[in-house]
Amino acid sequence: LIARTTKGAIIQRGAARRIEAQTVNGEIASREPIAVAEHFSATAGDGHIVVDFADTAPRVVEAISRNGEVVIGLPERGPYLVHAQSRQSTVVRVAETTNPDAAVAEITARSDNGAVVVENVSR
Repeated sequence: LIARTTKGAIIQRGAARRIEAQTVNGEIASREPIAVAEHFSATAGDGHIVVDFADTAPRVVEAISRNGEVVIGLPERGPYLVHAQSRQSTVVRVAETTNPDAAVAEITARSDNGAVVVENVSR
């Protein structure tokens, strides 16, 4: 699934093998946990990225916003290889590993101007 817009929100639901979402000015969000089998990529120029994953996280998650919060909710099953970075605040509340072979998924979450949170999905 590929979704691109220059102005407006991209709201995701359901399941897909791969998702690529890009917006210049708007949020990227899931209203309920989504299922993505392999790869999830979200890029926002000016907007928040708030996505929860159901049951199993995709093998690769990339969520990058230039100006907005990035909040990624992951299933409790881990550990995850997490790369989280923000100029404001970064909070990681999932089981982590530094060993790529031991990780169930690799998570990259970054914001130039907004908080970054990687946490377990609350059900």
